[in-house]
Amino acid sequence: MAMAKDNRTADISGGASSARGAKSGERRFRPALVQSLATLVLLPVFIGLGLWQVQRAAEKQHLLEAESAATQASPVPVASLGPTNVPLHARASGGYDEHLFLLDNRVRNRRAGYEVLAPLRITDDEAVLVNLGWVAQGESREQLPAVEVPTGTVQVTGLAMTPQPPPFELSDRETFATGWPKVVQTAVPGTLEKELGFQLRPVVLYPDGSEVAAHKVETMHEFGPERHHAYAAQWFGFAVVLVIVYLWHGLHRGQQRRNREWTQ
Repeated sequence: MAMAKDNRTADISGGASSARGAKSGERRFRPALVQSLATLVLLPVFIGLGLWQVQRAAEKQHLLEAESAATQASPVPVASLGPTNVPLHARASGGYDEHLFLLDNRVRNRRAGYEVLAPLRITDDEAVLVNLGWVAQGESREQLPAVEVPTGTVQVTGLAMTPQPPPFELSDRETFATGWPKVVQTAVPGTLEKELGFQLRPVVLYPDGSEVAAHKVETMHEFGPERHHAYAAQWFGFAVVLVIVYLWHGLHRGQQRRNREWTQ
């Protein structure tokens, strides 16, 4: 009888130990509420930013391919062009108007300056803006640089593009000071023509072989698709790290809670 009782006691103890061992092998996922909310908010943001950079890389690749094709294509009359987000090879003939614009915040070799935008009159009531290049800022912003443009009839061939307004700014908020040349913050023709007595074509010409055209192409290639892909990988990496930290922390809190239950 005593031996049977000992066996039953051993069976009960063994069963309890087995149940406890089974429970101790369970993994509980107990993430903190704040961490869960933060993950729900940040994860879509990181993934969205990564996808946006992938899209920007595709757009930049398309832009570079269009730029390469445009430089090899025969120029078309600028009067035939409408708004375009990709560079096109165009030509224009006429005389420069005396009213010039200075595009502000153009930096070259760590020097502040402007890009000169000169209206080229292609008809009596229509012109196209030609970017004639960079000039250094004077000793102060009140001292504007003296700018001269070619006289007589000229022919200009170059890449034509529709400038985009600065980010987070509305183009119709451009304010103009009195006098000429006028310092402006945007090169959007539809905005600048408000100060002229004639219409501007919706593109800006960057003359072939000019410093400003070379700088624009260099900038396009410098911030090419590869950099956007690197940014995309960075954002996707943030998303992966966020998920790993969330899972690890949730399992760690579950382990701590289970240990407290068994010590009680």
